[in-house]
Amino acid sequence: MMNENDQIISRYTRAQAIEDGVLVDVSPQAKETGLLLPTVITDHLHHVLEDIPKESHGQDYRGRLHDVLWMAYLKLRALKNKGLKASNFPIEFQVIIDQHIQSLWIDADGDGFTIMYPEDY
Repeated sequence: MMNENDQIISRYTRAQAIEDGVLVDVSPQAKETGLLLPTVITDHLHHVLEDIPKESHGQDYRGRLHDVLWMAYLKLRALKNKGLKASNFPIEFQVIIDQHIQSLWIDADGDGFTIMYPEDY
């Protein structure tokens, strides 16, 4: 948290992170899933979703991304019904990827949502 006496010496914007490949914009599919704010995922999560094991027949990137976005949406909707506040973020949720339960975070800021692994924070 910044104090009014703190000086900003550098800024790295969401747009720069998307351009650099650190974040991946998934807003169009997020909107289809019910997440109406601009939404990005980290490159780490993006690569996990892209790396589909041979034994995962019938899976594709879009379906795996949909699973992540849907579970994030359900978690946010449940918390909204309980009085979601900015102080609740980042919010942990779980999704099954490659037959393993993965814990992910969704964070919100002035630019929208970012979905990531906790270690990406």
